[in-house]
Amino acid sequence: MGVSLSSSSTRKLPEPEMNVTPLVDVVLVLLIIFMVIAPSLNEGEHVELPSILQPDEKPRDMNPINVTMALNGVLVLEDERIESRDLRAKVQALHDADPERALLLKTDQAVPYKKVRDTFALLQGIGFKGLSLKVLETKKAGAT
Repeated sequence: MGVSLSSSSTRKLPEPEMNVTPLVDVVLVLLIIFMVIAPSLNEGEHVELPSILQPDEKPRDMNPINVTMALNGVLVLEDERIESRDLRAKVQALHDADPERALLLKTDQAVPYKKVRDTFALLQGIGFKGLSLKVLETKKAGAT
């Protein structure tokens, strides 16, 4: 009375499996690429900052308006490229919105001094509480 099943009907069919190794490899390569590129995206225009031996201490709570002057003449205001003729109006608008914020001027060390001085004077005339130049600290010879 028993029913016998053939062994061919109980044979397992192959099941598709997903191999995630290539996916993980691609994701890791993309992660590395973004880690290398991301810092340059935040900085805006590339500038070689001037170096000095004893920079002033920067307050930790400073949230300045950033203005960058590149060697090729490009001006960047808070991650936005602007024309030099628009600098005063746009910075004035930012200052009017928050008069307590300071301003940080980043300029390439090879930009002519007259251009830096004129830009600094223009920005000073707006009336910021603090106006600073961003510089790098040069280590003294023999210092550890």
